[in-house]
Amino acid sequence: MAESLDAGLKQRITAVLSRPVVTEVELRKLTEEGRVSALILGTRLEQAERLLSELSSEPDNSLAQIAAALRDVNDLWSRLEELEQTLEALDRRARELRTAWLSAS
Repeated sequence: MAESLDAGLKQRITAVLSRPVVTEVELRKLTEEGRVSALILGTRLEQAERLLSELSSEPDNSLAQIAAALRDVNDLWSRLEELEQTLEALDRRARELRTAWLSAS
């Protein structure tokens, strides 16, 4: 479910980035949702890294458990990085639009 949440958010941000007209409300809402999603993913990544470390430090754990934990870490890392890049693009677009709005005033 969390995967679909950040995927849906990235999709909405991408749609806003491609539109010539965007409202300040849309920009702020997407930025806020993005920051919350990034915090959630970051927390999940920390938890997954901690689990991987614990599993790796005990010789009795199976390689399958360690491999699964490593896949989770890699997946979360990739998703967080992609979300952060999308948020950076949104931030650049927001600055461009705000500059244009101020110049038009």
